[in-house]
This record gives sequence, structure tokens and C-alpha cells, in this order.
Amino acid sequence: MLLTRPIVTGFTVAIGIIIAVALAVAIASVSSVLMTVFFGLFLALGLDPAVGALERRRIPRGWGIAIVAVSFLLIVAVVVLLVVPPTIRQFAHLVVSAPAAIDAFQESEWFTSLESTLDTDLSAAIADSVRSFTNVSNFLAVSGGVLRAGFSVAGAISTGFMVVVLTLYFVSALPMMKEALARLQPAYGRERFSALVNQITTSVGGVVSGGITLSTLNAIAVFLLHLAIGSTVPALMALVAFFVTLVPMIGSLVFLVIGTVGALFISPWAAGAFLIGYFLYIQVEAYVLTPRILGRTAAVPAVLVITGAMIGAALLGLLGALIAVPITASILIIVRQVVVPQQDARVTAPER
Repeated sequence: MLLTRPIVTGFTVAIGIIIAVALAVAIASVSSVLMTVFFGLFLALGLDPAVGALERRRIPRGWGIAIVAVSFLLIVAVVVLLVVPPTIRQFAHLVVSAPAAIDAFQESEWFTSLESTLDTDLSAAIADSVRSFTNVSNFLAVSGGVLRAGFSVAGAISTGFMVVVLTLYFVSALPMMKEALARLQPAYGRERFSALVNQITTSVGGVVSGGITLSTLNAIAVFLLHLAIGSTVPALMALVAFFVTLVPMIGSLVFLVIGTVGALFISPWAAGAFLIGYFLYIQVEAYVLTPRILGRTAAVPAVLVITGAMIGAALLGLLGALIAVPITASILIIVRQVVVPQQDARVTAPER
């Protein structure tokens, strides 16, 4: 067929390639919209266990959704009103006090001893870096970057609003979505398919809600530690810790470095105190908090968690790293519930 009609085959292949490229371009152009929808669904799965818990207490699902929705909106409002303003003030204070902090950093005893040990003028290197950063051309470049950052912040606010709206919609529509998805399957396999979907959504919801809870506890611990060592930006560091530690396992180790370097600008003793305190908290989180909060909802081997987070971060950035564990857990559920039973049922070798 391919040899007898080469022209038709060539045109067919060319049209197929054009359609594939057009679809790829279309998906890339709406990628931000798709990510917003996906993130809203992701958060909805995290809120669904709370709705299920209210249903088990004989509260109708409609009232349960209303209670969870109001609680979710209150939490968002509390975060916006109580966390964002002090974080902005502390960031502005950090920018204003940066020159004095750099001078104090250079005049500290351990810095001068480090210079003498290395036999290098580190102060001159820092001064050259600051001078290069503040010249006219770099200032214009930074100004353009700041302007783009301003538009990015405005876009992030509108995207956040849409994520909240989509999350509330998906929480209410999740049962209907599951039912519609099951109706696409043959009648004889719908019951098994629905059970598998419910198991996956329950696992993903437990991972999401548990991960947010652990990150919140982590941020509180960082806030208290930075208050204890005399940091002037504890709320800012806590906010950074919350988002960084959303990435399982890797996030806490990454923030161990970030928080220690930040505390180093206070004093070496403060950095050492934070390093020891936060390292102890990581141990408590790993061996006490995580098993109690997540339980068996995320029964994923550690090597798969790390590998999945690295692959997700390479493909989709922070969001990819966040969804790595739920997707890995879902794949493991499918393998255990579908692939393994099929292989166990094959007790005889196929005829050749």
C-alpha cells in the first residue's frame, strides 16, 4: 500500500506531522491555563479527605463541602492578612539594611580571621560585586527585571484567585467526575475501575493534605528557631521554608542549607544553633511526624520519591516536584492492583 501510493502516503504523513506540531504548539500556548486547572484539581484532592471525614460523621456531603470550603477560604484569608504583610515588611527591611549588614559582616571577627587564613582580600571582592551590581547598565537591567517581576506578581495574584475558585469547584464536582469517568468503561469493569479510582484519589488526597500539614509545621519550627537566634526576618524565612519543604524529603535538606546561610549573617553561633536545631527537627519530622500524619497513604520507597521529585522538577519545576509523590503513589497502586494480579494469574507459559 505504501509503495503503490507513495504520493498519497507522503501527503498523509505530512498532514499528520503538521497536526501533531499544531497540537504541540496549542498545548504549549495554553500550558499556564492547564497548570492552573491541574493545580486546582490537586488541591481539591487534598481537601476531599476532610469532606469524607465529615461524611463519616453523618454530615451530608453538601454541608461537608460548605464547611470545608469556608474553612479553606478562612485559611487563605488568614495567610494573606497575617503572613503576607509582615513578610513584605521584613523583605523591605532586608533590602534597606543590606548595606549595614554587609559592613557588619565584613567587620566581624570570624570574617577577618577567614581573610587572614585565606590570604585574600574578600572585602575588595564584595565591594567590586556591589559596584558592578549598582552601575547604570546593570541598574537598567535590574529595573527591567523588577518591572517584569511586578507583572509576574500581578499574574500570580490572578492565578491564585483562579486556583481557589477551581479548587472549590472541583471539591464539589469530584464525585460526578469520578462517575463520568467510570461510565466510559465497559459495564462489567466499572465496579473495579471505580474502586481503583477511589483508592488513587484517597491516596493522592492523603499525600497532599499531609504534605501541606508537614510544611506548615516545618514553617512554624523555622519561625521559632529564627526568633530564638535573633533573626530580623523570621516570617520571611518561615514562608520560604513552607514552599521549599513542600517537596518531600529533599525540601527539608535544601532549607537546612538556606536557613543556615541566612543565619550566618547574624553570627556563626546563630548559624550553628540553627543548624543543630533544625537538623534535630528534621529527625523528629522524619521519624515521628511523617509516620503519624501520612501513615500508609504514601507507601512509596524513598528512592522513588527522590527520583520522582528530580524528574518532576526537571520537567515542570516546583509544581513537578510537588506532584511527584502523588503520581508515583498512583502508579504503584495501579501496578499493585492491576499489573501484579494479571501476572500472578499467568501460571502457564504461552504456546509458541
